[in-house]
Amino acid sequence: MDKSILLEVIGNTIENRILDFLIEGIGIDYTKTDVADNCGISRPTLYKLLPKLIKEGIVKPTRIIGRVQLYSLNTENEKAKALLKMEEFLLKKSFEGIEKKIKVRV
Repeated sequence: MDKSILLEVIGNTIENRILDFLIEGIGIDYTKTDVADNCGISRPTLYKLLPKLIKEGIVKPTRIIGRVQLYSLNTENEKAKALLKMEEFLLKKSFEGIEKKIKVRV
């Protein structure tokens, strides 16, 4: 699994991988299995961490399909807002670096 630009800055902890995954899929809600599989962690580990992230308000339960609860990033949370701004800034800087390399080659 490649580290995202955001994880390179904030650190590649399990919690940060969960948040990074939810940021990448902003506007989409996921099952616990989706989150665990895409973050490369076990479901028991996710089951330990998810209640903390929900209590902090950075992750929120969204809807239930059948018996399955789905979750997404809480974009109203201040920490989530800060991470989204940081992601936007890092992506912008990354693209600026790519543009400079292209101009040098041309």
